[in-house]
Amino acid sequence: MLQKSRKITFILAIISAIIGVMLTVQLRSSLDPVHKESRSIAELRASLQKELEKHKNLLADISKYNQLYYQYETSLSEDESLSVMREELARNRKMAGMVGVEGPGIAISIVDVEFDESIVDEHMSAPVVGGYSIDDEDLRWLVNILFANGAQAVSINGHRLISTTAIRNVGDVIQIDTRTIQPPYEMKALGEPEVLLSALKLEGVEEYFQLSNKHVLAEKRDKLIIPANREERSIRFMKPVKEKGDS
Repeated sequence: MLQKSRKITFILAIISAIIGVMLTVQLRSSLDPVHKESRSIAELRASLQKELEKHKNLLADISKYNQLYYQYETSLSEDESLSVMREELARNRKMAGMVGVEGPGIAISIVDVEFDESIVDEHMSAPVVGGYSIDDEDLRWLVNILFANGAQAVSINGHRLISTTAIRNVGDVIQIDTRTIQPPYEMKALGEPEVLLSALKLEGVEEYFQLSNKHVLAEKRDKLIIPANREERSIRFMKPVKEKGDS
């Protein structure tokens, strides 16, 4: 009888120990909960893909400038050095918008919504077409979307945009630098057409401009020509650095 009582006591002790361990684990889990990642796997993959693209572009830039440096270092004559410098100058003039460029891209038109009175009955009210105007922020927002998605050159109503271009409201009109533009607004963007069109859809550009009773027409073009920036650049605060020995 005594042996049976000891056996029961031993079993109860083991069960109590197991229950105690389980309670301890549960208590620790409640005091220090595991923070799960709130973003979905698709969002994480998209972020990773974007970072990989940035990394790839940085590596391409490093390779390009290493090659340019190598060309400068290994030039055998003054004529070859001048040739390399001319090529680099031409590339920089192109990037700065000082020369016209051409290539595939998209053309965007922002026009007033056309209202057909024949489809409206007596119980419907006509929308106020043109009742809202587009301002400089709307155009800057659209331009930023294009450049952020790989556009190499952008123009609005024939005016080439560069890094120092100002788009601003002046009274009731919009000016690009010192030139006034009037609606309808015609934009051209050089780049991968499918990527640029997809970006406009993802950002909801068409729905955004519908709030101003405007219709956005975007179509891809195999060949677009964007002129050079024609604004005069005045140098006010820069001067050449004198080398040692110069008088």
